[in-house]
Amino acid sequence: MRQDRDRATTLDRTLIALADPTRRRLLDHVGRRPQRPSDLGRGLPISRPAVSRHLRVLRQAGLVEAIPQGREMLYRLSPRPVSLVEVRQYVERVSRSWDRALERFKAFAEQEETS
Repeated sequence: MRQDRDRATTLDRTLIALADPTRRRLLDHVGRRPQRPSDLGRGLPISRPAVSRHLRVLRQAGLVEAIPQGREMLYRLSPRPVSLVEVRQYVERVSRSWDRALERFKAFAEQEETS
C-alpha cells in the first residue's frame, strides 16, 4: 500500500515535468525539430548533465522520446502523449468545478442584492 502512495501517477509526473520553466523551454526547442542534448542546452544557463536530467523527467512523463542516431540520441516530442490527455481531463474537471462554484457565488450575490 505504501508503494502505491509513493509512486507518482502519470498525471503527477506530467504536471511536475511541465511545472519547471527550463523543461518547458526544452519542450519548445524539441517541438521545432528533433535535437541532441548538447544542442538543446545551448542558450540555457544550465550544464549538460542538467539538460540530461531535465530530458529524463520529460521522457518519464511521456512528453519526449529519445531516438538513437548513430552514437548520439535525438530527442523529439512524443507523437501521441497520453499523459497530456490526462492533464487535459484534469484541468477540464477542475475548471468545471470552479465554474459551478462561481455560478453559485453569483446567484448568492444577486440574491443578497435583491434582499
